[in-house]
Amino acid sequence: MIRVRASQIFTHSKEDVVAAKKMLDSGSPFEEIVTRYSTCPSKEKAGDLGWMPEDNLQSIMGQEVSETDLGKIIGPVHSQYGYHILKISEIEVEKIEGPFNAEISLESANKMFPEVHTLLFKEFHIGLPVTPYKKEETIASLCQVQGKNVQEVINHLNREFAEKNIAVMTCEELKQKMDSGNKPVLLDIRESWERDISKIEGSHIVNSENNEHVMGTFEKDREIVLIDWKQDRSPSFQKWLNQRGFTNVKCLEGGIDLWSEKIETRQNRYDIDEDDGYRYEDVIEEQDGHEGHDHEDEDGHEGHDHP
Repeated sequence: MIRVRASQIFTHSKEDVVAAKKMLDSGSPFEEIVTRYSTCPSKEKAGDLGWMPEDNLQSIMGQEVSETDLGKIIGPVHSQYGYHILKISEIEVEKIEGPFNAEISLESANKMFPEVHTLLFKEFHIGLPVTPYKKEETIASLCQVQGKNVQEVINHLNREFAEKNIAVMTCEELKQKMDSGNKPVLLDIRESWERDISKIEGSHIVNSENNEHVMGTFEKDREIVLIDWKQDRSPSFQKWLNQRGFTNVKCLEGGIDLWSEKIETRQNRYDIDEDDGYRYEDVIEEQDGHEGHDHEDEDGHEGHDHP
C-alpha cells in the first residue's frame, strides 16, 4: 500500500482555476499560487491536505499512484464542490518486515517458502505456478521484467509468509525448558476469569492497562511464549509483538487447554460458548473480567469450567 500526502488549490471560480494552472505551467511556485487563488482552509498550511490512502487519490486521478508520481500536478479537476488542482508532495510506501527483500533470489525464496510460485502467479499473474525461475533471477529483476511494483510484491510475500508460518512451542518443549531452569517469558493473554480457573505459575498477565509496561521490561530478543485458551488468540498477538520488534515470540501449542490435558492434568479445563458470540477481547482493548467459575461476561455469554 501507498500513502500519499497532497496539497491543493481550491476555488469555485473557473476563471481563477484556469489562471492558476497557467501560472503553474509557467513555473510559478505551487505555494505562491495557493496563497493567491485558493479559498480552502488548507490555504493557511500552503494547501496541505495531510496524508490520505492511495485509493482516495486514485479516485481523483483515475489511475494508480506510484513512487514516480512524487511532485506531480493533477488537475484542474471539477467536483461537486468546485475546482481542484492537486500536487503530490510526499509518497510513503508501506514496508512489511519479513524474510523477503528485493535482492533475494527466486531459487532461495522458493526453498524458504515453496508457495512463492503460486502466490506470484495468483496475485500478480507472474509466470506459472510450476515453472522454475533462472538461478540468477531475483525478486527485483523479475518485477522489473514484468513491470510490477517491487515493494508491493515483497509486502505480499512477507504478509503471506507471516500468515502461514506461526512459531509454536509444544507443551512438552515448554515443560522441559521449565524443568531445566531455562524458562522463557510466559505471557498470559486470556481474560481474568479464565486465569482464575487454570494458569501456569510464573506467567505474566497482559491486558490493556499494563501491556506497554510489561513489554517494556523485556529485551526484544527474549524468548516469549504466549498462553491463550486453545491457541486461537495468540497468533494475532504474536504478529502484533513482531511488528514492535520482538523477534523470538512463540505460541503455546494448543494453549492452556492442551497444557492441562498433557502436562498439568490436575488443573481444571473450561469451555467457551463461542456459538453465542463469545470472542477474546483484544489485549489492547481488554474489558474488565469477571470472577468465578460459572459466570457471564458483559454481553451475557457464559463460560463453564469442568474437571
